[in-house]
Amino acid sequence: MAWPYVIAASLSVGWTLSPDVLVRLGNGIAENRTLFLAALGFSALMSALAVSLIRHPELRNNGKCSQVGLLVQGIGRVPAMTLILVSRISLVLLIPTGLLVSAGFAFNEIFLYWFPNFGFAFIVLGVITLLHLAGQQYARMIQPVFAGIVLLSLLILCLAGIGGPASSKPISVDIGFSFTGPVLTGALLLFLGFDYITPKNAYESRLPAFAALLPCLFLFLFWAMLSLQYVPADKLASTTVPHMLAAREILGEPGRFIMGAAIISGVSGAVNALFHLVIDSLDGLARRHLLPGHPARGLHRRVFVSVFAIVIGVFMMAGLAGHEELESYIQASLLLWLLLVGMQCLAAGRILKQLDNSRAWQGFALGLVYICSALYLTAAHGQAAIIIRFSLIALVATAIASTLWLWKKPAYELTHTNHEKSGGNS
Repeated sequence: MAWPYVIAASLSVGWTLSPDVLVRLGNGIAENRTLFLAALGFSALMSALAVSLIRHPELRNNGKCSQVGLLVQGIGRVPAMTLILVSRISLVLLIPTGLLVSAGFAFNEIFLYWFPNFGFAFIVLGVITLLHLAGQQYARMIQPVFAGIVLLSLLILCLAGIGGPASSKPISVDIGFSFTGPVLTGALLLFLGFDYITPKNAYESRLPAFAALLPCLFLFLFWAMLSLQYVPADKLASTTVPHMLAAREILGEPGRFIMGAAIISGVSGAVNALFHLVIDSLDGLARRHLLPGHPARGLHRRVFVSVFAIVIGVFMMAGLAGHEELESYIQASLLLWLLLVGMQCLAAGRILKQLDNSRAWQGFALGLVYICSALYLTAAHGQAAIIIRFSLIALVATAIASTLWLWKKPAYELTHTNHEKSGGNS
């Protein structure tokens, strides 16, 4: 009976347990010390509040607990279609492109020097793709394994670090810290994924997300402090592999192997979770006849999974993973995800206000926090022009396509709208 909850929890931390998050964690604690620890706690609190709001029982009882249903009812069809399509498609194509290559390099540099790094990246992509083609249930069942390996690896390293040679050295969290607004605000990006709601599933409760959020927060706090204790702050802030440096300092060569396993499992779990997240979001649109070019009887999951895998493979072969602009595109996709979470909170607040629920104001407040954070992080980024151009082009083009699609389907819209207002959960 508990296994569905374990699967739901592990899917919600797919991105959070990825190596990219560990990089941001290590760099952030080195730059901001105590302030970054406070930012982690604040971000986890915001995520918990957002989860409790967008999965509010009154929304579920009114048939609006699915992500697509919540956005359609709360902000309208065109904004919902636009935000979901742009944020989800960019996530599933760009983030795996960067993550898979990092997994390949980790396998090549830590385990087998002679094995081609891109070859291993394609193997991981192929395994995840085959799991989804075999059946969604198989891809879901493997997710707790990926998440469990990462959590266990971090736990082993944290316990070893507590009793290690540098454990008696004071942690200089209060010495030389600085206030870096984008880094502190960017802590919100580390916990993205807790908004994940699988339509029509048996575990839409808030418990799985809460159960996954707490251990991640505590492990992050311990790991961040231990990293600063074992690795000099200036070195930790400037490197692109702070987690590897800390693991090697804590346990030597075994620490490298443990962190290598965490990196590969983290990449596999992140790619698998993103495939689930995007496919379920597109399926929600398709079932409401809001996915342009796709029938309303449900999503052709295997077709979309195959297309995603092919495009990601082409991106890797074309050298996008080594292109300097990829990081800007990945940041843009994460900020669009942050914006989407904010719009979900606003949508929940608007619906709860119509239901005369006292928590409606929280939806507006949380939505404002997330949306303003996304705008601030966009403006403060070193490649803001690239992010703004990418986001605007994608949003405007998708909004136009969505408007034209809805204009062609007035009869279906009217029927479905009446069905939703009557309390149907489609």
